[in-house]
Amino acid sequence: MISQLEAVHLIESEFPQLAKLYKRSALSSDIYKSIQRLLDFSREAVLDYNLNLSRKCFSVAKTLLNQGDNAIRAAIEKSFIYSFSPFAKRGESERKRLKFFMPDDFYSIFLRKIEKPGPFTGLGIEDLTLRLATREDWIFAKQITDEMHDSAINRGSGISKRSPLSVIRKMIEGKAIIAVTPDNKWAGFSYIETYENYGFVSNSGLIVAPAYRQCGVAKAIKQRIFELSRTLYPNAKIFSITTGAAVMKMNTKLGFEPVTYNELTKEKKFWQGCKSCVNYQTLLGKDCKNCFCTAMLFTPDQEEPQDDENECETEHQH
Repeated sequence: MISQLEAVHLIESEFPQLAKLYKRSALSSDIYKSIQRLLDFSREAVLDYNLNLSRKCFSVAKTLLNQGDNAIRAAIEKSFIYSFSPFAKRGESERKRLKFFMPDDFYSIFLRKIEKPGPFTGLGIEDLTLRLATREDWIFAKQITDEMHDSAINRGSGISKRSPLSVIRKMIEGKAIIAVTPDNKWAGFSYIETYENYGFVSNSGLIVAPAYRQCGVAKAIKQRIFELSRTLYPNAKIFSITTGAAVMKMNTKLGFEPVTYNELTKEKKFWQGCKSCVNYQTLLGKDCKNCFCTAMLFTPDQEEPQDDENECETEHQH
């Protein structure tokens, strides 16, 4: 039987490019996160029509499913397969593409999961506690910032790097929302930044732990961090810049509207946060007036529409 440590080493040996990509923390000793890395790589192979790479990914996954311990098999069945559910939501053509790339035994599990979906860990959003983060949550800070970094790399998108200390500071200041499990593991996080003497507020750093995606955590945190912003700074304009369609959809339901960069804060601190983004030179070349991110703004005098659904992973962080 393959142990969890052996499973991590197997993934690293078969896909050295993954080990290199996540060189700050390797693939992680957490088997769920390691499977998530393999999952993301597999999904990109399918999206890129890379048949050879996708076959190799599924071959390793099948070995782990057949020979791994209980935790490994659970990670494969509940995460690897279920996380392909967006293909089913994109229409029949995308489902056919997935069926072509995915082996029959995996596709059968996939169908069972989307017909009776459940979150990665067996927990639903109703099982989690969403609350104001406190100084006692400092123990999660490094895990949160590592996942922010790794998730952005995996998506190939820009990121404003945050240190564990900066996240702890937000916790102490009462400017962050965290989701935790009954056994005290973090499931999601977001925080608030202020600019121009509290005239502008950004809801930033929205991140969901891989084990708790696809079960409404992102939407719930987004709602709570928005409410916290409105409570602490009722007269402030709240803004977000993101490349994620899911974040844009959630923002829209909260009352945000797409705007030009000229309508955002002019404070240099915000734009300096983009220095670590892969697109920073593009931003500078356009005099901070345009880039690949979409700017969205909520103004306090407009009516807030009702929210209803959906989910995501991260948004551009400052």
